[in-house]
Amino acid sequence: MSDTEQAPKGLMQRILDVVEKAGNLVPHPVLIFLSLILIVIALSHVLYLAGVNHTFQAIVPEGTDASAAKGEYTQLYDYGTKVEYDTLQDKHYKIEKQSISVRSLVSFEGIRFIYSSLIPNFMSFTAVGLMIVAMVGAGVAEASGLVNALIRKLVIVSPRWALIYILSFVGILSSVAADAGYLVLIPLAGTAFLSIGRHPIAGLALGFAAVAGAFTVNMLIKPLDAVLVEFTNDAIALVDPTLTIGLASNLWFSIASVIVLTILLAVITERVIEPRMGKYDKALAGDNPPSVEQGALSVEESRGLLYAGLALLATLVIFGLLTLPSGAPLRHPDTDVLIGNSPFMNGLIALIMILFLVTGAAYGFGARTMTSLTDIIKSMEKSHVGIGWLDLAILGLESVRSLFQLHEHGDDPSSEIGRIIDGSEFPRVVAVDRFHHCGCLD
Repeated sequence: MSDTEQAPKGLMQRILDVVEKAGNLVPHPVLIFLSLILIVIALSHVLYLAGVNHTFQAIVPEGTDASAAKGEYTQLYDYGTKVEYDTLQDKHYKIEKQSISVRSLVSFEGIRFIYSSLIPNFMSFTAVGLMIVAMVGAGVAEASGLVNALIRKLVIVSPRWALIYILSFVGILSSVAADAGYLVLIPLAGTAFLSIGRHPIAGLALGFAAVAGAFTVNMLIKPLDAVLVEFTNDAIALVDPTLTIGLASNLWFSIASVIVLTILLAVITERVIEPRMGKYDKALAGDNPPSVEQGALSVEESRGLLYAGLALLATLVIFGLLTLPSGAPLRHPDTDVLIGNSPFMNGLIALIMILFLVTGAAYGFGARTMTSLTDIIKSMEKSHVGIGWLDLAILGLESVRSLFQLHEHGDDPSSEIGRIIDGSEFPRVVAVDRFHHCGCLD
């Protein structure tokens, strides 16, 4: 056998090859949503021609005709320009059967609906605004070099016995700042392992697993959380429009997940990955191997971290005065609660944005990576360059979702097709949630 001939691939390698080829065939999310739009339009016309309808039970006030019940199908089009909250005032209600039929999206009425609802549906998707606001702060923190410096500082000061756990922990938390973990932590993890005589490839594997494998779990609220919460609220609204979850709804689970995954990644690296790779031959590193100390912070970077710490403290003090005293501005004006339905919790994404913005700007001025307000503004602009594809995907997502809102009488967010799916005992929330998660593919 010549040296150029490859060894036969094992079963696992062949399986991975198939998975890779299948993954490469997955189209762009925008094309997926475009296909779904065409499928839904075609399906609506087929079901319309077939005369498909669905009968369901509705709760209406006694003495009120089912077709004119308040809160049930009172408006043909919902352009997203106003929000109405219907409350049940009368104590006497009855259950009546109502029937609803599939409406064709290629009829005159359907074409008018598709044309007129495109922009309002996109504008009504709250996650777009939340994501833009959050990225303003996160972009400043990343562009100033704050996240980079924090990662390096934590690794440098880590004791030898805890290094693997610190690398795992910092890698997981790095997801709060987009690409910083990939650019900084992964090579730094390999260097850190090499500097203590451990296999650098195992360090690279640990860094990648922490940054990519444990992505989205964090001890902080991230810009992505705002998007995922809105996806979930849209799904919840199909079952009960009065229920929603807040931005911090997943925080405790996420914090616990960070702890569990930190330990899990470290144990797998020490007990599985490194033993399989064998003892590392230090001679392979050459006469002058890289060391963690080579990544030590400069005087300017250390000063930047000091400024960022002081800015963080000042920001927390200000928000403490706005939230902690009884009757504070960010407490509920009537109940005086802070956690739950309060201005503080309803605008929590603003706090996240301000924390990143203030500490990032303070670090930038301290480390001299930013010298003017123009530099801060440019970093904000840069943070939004990379999310254009997401805006386009959300437009496709909302277009798909809006097609389910053409119904005979109007006001309810579900549609004929949605109710027919529900009548066939198919979980509507799961169906819509699958559409939503397609927007996270890239």
